[in-house]
Amino acid sequence: MASFGSTQHPSLKSAAPLPRKSGGRLIELDILRGFLLLWMAFTHLPTFANVISNQTFGFVSGAEGFIFLAAFMVGQLQHRIEKKRGQRGSLLDLSRRTVRIYLYHMGLVAVAFTLVAAVGVHFHRVALQNLLSYYLADPKHAIPAAALLEYRPSLLDILPMYIVFMIVTPLARKVARHWSWDPIIYVSFAIWAAAQCGLRGWVYRLGDPFGLKVPENSTGAFDLYAWQLLWMVGLALGSLYADALYESQGPEGDNRDNSFPPPLLKLSWLLAGIFLVLRYCPLDQWIHPNLYGWLIDKWHLGPARVINFAALTILLVRFGARIAALPFMKPLALLGQASLEVFCVHVLCCLGGDALSHDADPHLPWWQQILLLIVTVAAMFYTAHLGKRKNDRKRAQKAAAAAAAT
Repeated sequence: MASFGSTQHPSLKSAAPLPRKSGGRLIELDILRGFLLLWMAFTHLPTFANVISNQTFGFVSGAEGFIFLAAFMVGQLQHRIEKKRGQRGSLLDLSRRTVRIYLYHMGLVAVAFTLVAAVGVHFHRVALQNLLSYYLADPKHAIPAAALLEYRPSLLDILPMYIVFMIVTPLARKVARHWSWDPIIYVSFAIWAAAQCGLRGWVYRLGDPFGLKVPENSTGAFDLYAWQLLWMVGLALGSLYADALYESQGPEGDNRDNSFPPPLLKLSWLLAGIFLVLRYCPLDQWIHPNLYGWLIDKWHLGPARVINFAALTILLVRFGARIAALPFMKPLALLGQASLEVFCVHVLCCLGGDALSHDADPHLPWWQQILLLIVTVAAMFYTAHLGKRKNDRKRAQKAAAAAAAT
């Protein structure tokens, strides 16, 4: 079996460098990130669209792709920064990015604990009251618990997971520098396996580190002990991809195909097809419901989801360039390039959608659903547009300063 610690990994060494924008961004990854953001928005909004968008391609969701792709991009970006500015430069950049994500998260928390909570209580919006149940019951403990990332309400639990993974990234990279990525992946897989056996619940019952008594069901839907596997694999592959790219600069390296061994591609097609068919079959009537739930569980990242995601990832790596080249896909790059801001706007729009109904499970009139979809998509693209204008101004100012200096 090929080693994660070797830059001679065949699928990485044979991977063609993806199309780049100035500054080293991978355009295809921006397009994929934009698609994932739209996919998550359609899934989270209380509209008819989530019937179609919820696990469309099998037993996978946009969240898996978002976390994995974030890790891949962090891995390749930090490898490039470390080559230019050293380990200290990489650590400073990671710290800056982590603080930025944390500030955005706390901004969402502030809106949720003030405006959203007030709307939920004053207008008797059950969905919002359920979402913020711990805060409404015990705001004195909920506020510091949210700041410490221990209290993670639904819709506000992806960014805390992202932050925790960013915090452990420097340690993972340090270990990889000394002993390769192999031990990281082995330990990560072991933790994922333990998570399938109830590691999260055991750790919760073991003690309360901050003494804030946060209910277990208010600590986030995602099991961090399981989902860290996606982050670590993505981080390793991003680092190894960047390393392989760094060592294969030149015409020869630029003309390679994104190729995998034919048997692996055939197996991926087979698995992806099987899971796609099973997704729309009454599996819960064919096998025991408990076994079915464990295999496809999203929050604990069940075994079937891991296999399904791996198969789809291999196919995307192989055929992603062709998909990204489709004309209607290119505007999605704008969303991907401002992914953090766009993600936050999508969360606010989802909270707004929940505020439109009195019910715990919102059932909106069709015209409200359509309007909500249009407003959300427009807000996401407008946010991305504002981000692009801001970045363009910064680049113009830097160019002007450089020209003046010469």
